[in-house]
Amino acid sequence: MKKKLKRGIIVLALLALAALIVSRFLHRADRAEEETRPTVTVASPERRDIINRTEAIGTVEPEQEVDVMPKMAGEITDVSFAAGDRVEAGQTLITIHSDALDSLRIQLDSARIAMNDAETALSRTQALFATGAVSQQQLEGAQSAAGSTRLAYQNVETQLKLQTEYTTVKAPLSGVIETKNVSVHDQASPAMAICTISGDGGMSVSFGVTEQVMRQLNVGDAIQLEKNAALVSGTVTEVSGKISPATGLYSCRASIGEVQPAEDGSIPGVNLGSGSRAKVQLISARAVQALTVPAAAVSY
Repeated sequence: MKKKLKRGIIVLALLALAALIVSRFLHRADRAEEETRPTVTVASPERRDIINRTEAIGTVEPEQEVDVMPKMAGEITDVSFAAGDRVEAGQTLITIHSDALDSLRIQLDSARIAMNDAETALSRTQALFATGAVSQQQLEGAQSAAGSTRLAYQNVETQLKLQTEYTTVKAPLSGVIETKNVSVHDQASPAMAICTISGDGGMSVSFGVTEQVMRQLNVGDAIQLEKNAALVSGTVTEVSGKISPATGLYSCRASIGEVQPAEDGSIPGVNLGSGSRAKVQLISARAVQALTVPAAAVSY
């Protein structure tokens, strides 16, 4: 009997201990759940502009770039420039010798002789007309012949002057020679550029964008160029509404401004030479005066 009583007491003690453990565990779980409840804050929606940005790879180019084309064919007798040289507007670049000039000089001599002969014939006819030896019709014929030969001479003289001017090809603007395509004794042709000149009007960057980005871009929008960790400001100057067949993108252009200071206030050195590549940061989407809420309030 005593053994049964002792066993009963032990069982009751174990049950009480188990109940205590379960109670503490459930109380601890409830308390942990209460501690993780979020703090609620209140914020009012605001009207503001939302701007998303994207990146493109652009090519740096001069804002003014000219292919210099000769206006006549012939042998190049002198070249007075090299790639990388700086030239001024009106400076002679090459000299051309053309057989066409020799032909024009011969034509000019023949036209001068014909004009002199016609002037002499007119003078004689006028003298004879004064004496009544020739008719009015003959006098008018001599005057017409003299006028025609004079016009023919002036025409050949003008052509010779123009062709002589074309024998010297001059720089159309001040700038730097980017490419040189000719040497002495080469044949010049009006269909072939002798060089390319980059003008002094600053640099620009050309890049392509998708239709979605093109519809968000406007002339005058600010952009940023990133080159070797340096940031350079820029302004959109052209937005094409036609797709480029070569790239399948819409061609855009922006003028390049000043290099932006680094965090320490120094101006980083950056080389934006013609033909170099740079990363262009620009607007891809925008919403003007949209009704906004804090990003923390949005659950995805």
